[in-house]
Amino acid sequence: MVLGYPYGWNTAVGLFFLLILVVILRSEVVIKGHLRRVGSDDDAELNIKALFGLIRYRYKVPIIQFTGTSVQLKEQVSKTNAGLNTWQQFNEDIDAERVANYIDKFKSLLQMTRDLTGWARKTLTKIRLLEWNWTTSVGTGDAMWTAMATGAVWSVKTSIIGLLSQMVKLKAEPKMNVQPIYQCPAFQTEWSCIAQIRFGYAILAGLQLLVRMRKMKGGVKAWQNILFKA
Repeated sequence: MVLGYPYGWNTAVGLFFLLILVVILRSEVVIKGHLRRVGSDDDAELNIKALFGLIRYRYKVPIIQFTGTSVQLKEQVSKTNAGLNTWQQFNEDIDAERVANYIDKFKSLLQMTRDLTGWARKTLTKIRLLEWNWTTSVGTGDAMWTAMATGAVWSVKTSIIGLLSQMVKLKAEPKMNVQPIYQCPAFQTEWSCIAQIRFGYAILAGLQLLVRMRKMKGGVKAWQNILFKA
């Protein structure tokens, strides 16, 4: 009877930690995005929360300036881990050469990593879209062209939703609106969304990607060289 006490205690402790692990893996990673353009004012923000708020990531672009040949971004990144918060701020200039460089990197990763698109599609099927709001006002100063622009914007929006519905799980009806402005040339838009993925699925997707990276020639270091080379 005495020998049963340590065994029972160890079993209880093991079951407790197993329960904690199950709760963690079944917890939600919440992703919130917001984008707004009103006149010449632009801002964008991405918030990611995991492990019941213990891990937070916030990416914000409060200033977007179009210079004619490039786009200048003022970026702010906030990371919170177990209550410790750190902020970083960057300024980035995105021109045609930078965009071409990004495209070349993406093509290199596709060629070097086995079935990277298949991994991306499978991961996206685990994402649940809980909210999608997109409101746009557009005007050209001419009634006919404004009507045509309104129709074109509607077409773009419905095409994006159609593509999304094939990639992720829509848990709520997307809310979209296009408002024509006939009095003067104008364009303003505001978009927001909320998505979720189970923490366990996110970890599994990360491990699967790591396995694919290690199997490619050069392994993880090859990915680092492609992503971070000038």
